[in-house]
Amino acid sequence: MSIYWADVARDVIIVQGDDAQTFLHSQLANDIASLAVGASIHSLLLEPTGHVSALVRVVRHEDTVFTLDLDAGFADEVIVRLQRFVLRAKVTLRRSDWLVRAFRGTDAMREVGVGPGRAIPYWGSEDEIDVVGDVSLLPTLGEVTEPERIDYSRADARWPKLGVDVLVGDIPGTTGILSVAVSFTKGCYPGQELVERMDSRGTMAPVVVRALPREGLGVGARVMEDDKSVGTVTSIGSRIALARIARTSTVGEPLV
Repeated sequence: MSIYWADVARDVIIVQGDDAQTFLHSQLANDIASLAVGASIHSLLLEPTGHVSALVRVVRHEDTVFTLDLDAGFADEVIVRLQRFVLRAKVTLRRSDWLVRAFRGTDAMREVGVGPGRAIPYWGSEDEIDVVGDVSLLPTLGEVTEPERIDYSRADARWPKLGVDVLVGDIPGTTGILSVAVSFTKGCYPGQELVERMDSRGTMAPVVVRALPREGLGVGARVMEDDKSVGTVTSIGSRIALARIARTSTVGEPLV
């Protein structure tokens, strides 16, 4: 499979300042303190109540320069949420016109190579890499394609989309990606109490994003079990459909 690429619809927020790393570590559910320059990590941003505010990807571009990129349409709300806790921290947050360019195909990570703004899209496959940065500095490699094709690869990779598969206000357990978007060993952050309580008690969210064979399913299709509706398809790829499934159902598989 040859390499193909597209600029995808994601908002980019630049977080900059002497306290940028400390601030993000204090606010996000994942471990930002150990994030090296040139690396990326996914994280949930939660409200103090523990409910989902956003699913973000953090890229560390320089010692004091980070970006948060997330599905389009949520940047303003994220900035408002984070600004509430800036207080005296030496950090600024602003929306950016930087782009996210997605590369897919065999050995895409190796073919694109190292450089600033490289970001892992999903679970860490060697065949998928994104680059976050100013359009003038983004590489071009292979065949340009439609953003919809990239979205199909997202669903096939079993990765949920904010506002589609995961909704603002969801309980974190709904997302299906706690293993990569939450650290259970870091210090305190807003919403930690709910996450830790549900994990320690084995409590599940009432609805969980799960993966199904697509088999002709379309977005909005009802998922049936024993002649009862147990969920709704929210995303489709070429092989996989993602659906919000009732926790009492055995339909589908975990995203991880």
